[in-house]
Amino acid sequence: MQIRRCRPLLAAAPLIMTGLLSGCSLFAGDPDFATLSGNAVSDEQAPIADDARLEIRLLDMTQGRTTVAQVDQNTHGRWPVPFALQFDRQRIDSDRRYALSAALLEGESTRYMTLEPLPVLTHGALSQQVRVPLTPVNR
Repeated sequence: MQIRRCRPLLAAAPLIMTGLLSGCSLFAGDPDFATLSGNAVSDEQAPIADDARLEIRLLDMTQGRTTVAQVDQNTHGRWPVPFALQFDRQRIDSDRRYALSAALLEGESTRYMTLEPLPVLTHGALSQQVRVPLTPVNR
């Protein structure tokens, strides 16, 4: 007898959850994407493989290093390596500090990387045409 009374409620549960979740999206808002672009460069521009990859991360440096956005793209075997990193502008707080960290990989091996994250976006730091210096990794 108890199961029969609960059936209408169980049948309506998916509809109720859908309504609640879609209501939440009304308050969340759509992302407001912006692009941070520039080039990864190195003083020691040894040849790199055609299939080498550049990984760029936008980090929130305020309390540790939290990844806000990242991109992994092909280098096409050429220096400098251009990049375009999309991020949600709504996740950027002008009171916080942000920086880019990068690594150039061939297969699973890191060939180049940033020694220190490069400040961007807030506190007078660059927001476009950023030059990210990469240093060779000793093997």
